[in-house]
Amino acid sequence: MIIFQQNTILQNLHGRDRIWTVPELLECYEPLDGEPLAVRLQAMQQAVFWGEELYSDLSEAAQLRYHFWKQLRPERIEERKYEYSVTIRDTYRWELTVNSKGLFYKDLTPMYGQQPGQVYEQLFSDFWFYGPLMPIPDLDDRKWAVSQIRNAFLQIGPVSQKHFELFEYPKLPIDRFWEEGDHNAKDFVNMRYFGIEAGRTNWHDGLVYISFISFERLLADPKPLERLISPAIQAEISGHLSDRHKKQPREEPDPTKARMKQMYMENGGMHHYILREHGDSYVPNPVDEFIWRRELLDKMTQRLETIDHYSGLNYIAAVMRYHGVPDVEEQFLKAAATPNLKARQAIAQVLDEQFQSEKAVDVLRSLLQFEDEESYWRDYVFSSFGRMRQNRAVQRFIIQCLRGDHEIHFKKAVDVLVLWGMKGDTALMDRQLLLSLKWEDACAADPDFNQSLSKVIRIIES
Repeated sequence: MIIFQQNTILQNLHGRDRIWTVPELLECYEPLDGEPLAVRLQAMQQAVFWGEELYSDLSEAAQLRYHFWKQLRPERIEERKYEYSVTIRDTYRWELTVNSKGLFYKDLTPMYGQQPGQVYEQLFSDFWFYGPLMPIPDLDDRKWAVSQIRNAFLQIGPVSQKHFELFEYPKLPIDRFWEEGDHNAKDFVNMRYFGIEAGRTNWHDGLVYISFISFERLLADPKPLERLISPAIQAEISGHLSDRHKKQPREEPDPTKARMKQMYMENGGMHHYILREHGDSYVPNPVDEFIWRRELLDKMTQRLETIDHYSGLNYIAAVMRYHGVPDVEEQFLKAAATPNLKARQAIAQVLDEQFQSEKAVDVLRSLLQFEDEESYWRDYVFSSFGRMRQNRAVQRFIIQCLRGDHEIHFKKAVDVLVLWGMKGDTALMDRQLLLSLKWEDACAADPDFNQSLSKVIRIIES
């Protein structure tokens, strides 16, 4: 539990109180550790508010973190998830989620957790300045996570380049292991190719604890880690990491793997299409497919924001749905906010055809704000409604037009009813009924008109 006080935060954890000052909140690694991530995020935003008055008294490190939180707009970060693997003797699977609250590492296999699915939370600033909380061996994955946060900055300034060092981890053919202690208890440090493990064992319990420490964190702030990793061992690890500045030998690309990837990407990762085109010649490594899937979906997300033609957008929706992306409809709705009206047209059609979404009607109706500039948009919207008889939102809008005071919309709504009749709605094939829906009679509140309107509304809602 935390309590906001005058320029400080009181934290009560396990019955013990600690007062956090603004400099401590900004300088400390894992500030307010033990609190839910959402609470810590709120506290850091409050620290920035207080920090404005104290800015000149802050250290250089605290000022840098002040600017980080000042520039960051977490609400701009759309939730993204991907799976990756870490291989020692066995292969362990992880899922990294980046969203508006922070970073979440789910230990799927598990590798360090007691049970599969344990989640480790990390503040944006801790990741930005100290590196990943849990193993992320692939440089491209680390770059991807950095870009998700950088894209949420209010503006690109100096702090956008002050993240932890991005480098390929030097190759380590054999783990380096150090151990100190006696037969009762021993502390150990194990350097692996993807980071450092530090822990303790004793004769009674075996493994007491194990902590993961990224190479980036050791490079960024080694002093606090001396309680886990002695200066002598730190020096040996730093010596190994000095090779990061050497150009790593490039591995020759595997032509078979490249061909498999091409098959995968060209068919949107949809196996029924791949097998139809290539049959048994497609035999990929499952780990490679995980990587290709993430790359494919990232490309689909980027294309969603740039293309404006129906065929491309329809394909993106099909690919995302095939791969189980959980928020496809929401992503398309967000893309529909574009000023590109052609894109809105196509997105509305995709939302209707693939999702049967009532939100497609909202997208189409947004085009009516341009009807005074060009009648094309009004004609397009109402002709689209002519293909959407079963959409409840369309039904409500047509009824609204028939009851409303907009003459053109009234007449267009009647045209839609005619189209529905032509497309097979037998109740709306009654020519005399539709001819009785006249604008002049509506304005005059003619009883016969009201009777016809009531009948039509019952048909629409049936």
